[in-house]
Amino acid sequence: MRKDTYVKGAFLAALGGVFWALSGTFGQFLFERRGFDAEWLTSVRLISAGTIMLLICLAKEGKGIFNIWKTKRDIIEIILYGVIGMAGVQITYFYGIQYSNAATGTIIQYTGTVFIVIYSALRIMKLPSKYEVVAVILAVAGIFVLSTHGDISSLVISKLALAWGLSSAVLYAFYSTFPRRMLKKWGTLMTNGWGMFVGGIVMLFIRQPWDLQGGTLDFSAVLAAGGVVVFGTILSFFCYLEGVRIIGSSKAALYACVEPLTAAVIGIIWFNISFGLIDWFGAALIVSTVFIVSLAPKDETPEIQTGNDNS
Repeated sequence: MRKDTYVKGAFLAALGGVFWALSGTFGQFLFERRGFDAEWLTSVRLISAGTIMLLICLAKEGKGIFNIWKTKRDIIEIILYGVIGMAGVQITYFYGIQYSNAATGTIIQYTGTVFIVIYSALRIMKLPSKYEVVAVILAVAGIFVLSTHGDISSLVISKLALAWGLSSAVLYAFYSTFPRRMLKKWGTLMTNGWGMFVGGIVMLFIRQPWDLQGGTLDFSAVLAAGGVVVFGTILSFFCYLEGVRIIGSSKAALYACVEPLTAAVIGIIWFNISFGLIDWFGAALIVSTVFIVSLAPKDETPEIQTGNDNS
């Protein structure tokens, strides 16, 4: 591969991570400064992004996009993926941010790599490899440092933030492993488009975008919500996938690790959050799990879907 081609792929994968980080910080702005909550933002994000992706699919595939609803297995899987994988991971992720901040919520969700490792080991009834064991240990250590700052008797983040963040990580593991067959059969864009749309429809029964419940929908709030949809979903999705196409999923995942670090930097600058040296250390432990799993020999690496819109 030519050097300039590789650089392009790496840049696009990293840019996807930066855009995902923007999604979390835009969400924090809407929660802290405009009075919205995770339910409202999840509903807006999924129904808007899902509709946009399906319109892109319609332009490319025509009426063929509805073929996914013709077989019982596909119907069941896309509904499960939409409800648990899309709506579930989004609302828990945004609740994690709502009860902490974008940096902490994003970093905790990165422990999802460990849950993927555990799931993969249970699925094939095989003990984790040495790479995976190290990843699990580092993730546990990272969560301990980030949530306690080394003092086991106290939490420096709320129990709700930790609970929602870890729930998001578990659902991220489901989101990343469940749709393998669908992705292979229907492609990433159509599978995720329908998944988001189904998740959005479900969220409409929980919270409608027009039900503001005390939130202030001014011009800046509209821009922030639009940023979550456009930058944090559509552009991040396409940039990351193009990076995967050029340099492969394992390498792309490494460059996309700029996401939690970007979220932390933006949070410090924009929201003046307190993020000290020990927090950076905890974050480094957690993010390193992605490096370890991605750099492991191919036959020892758990399968995950590419193009994750995890945040």
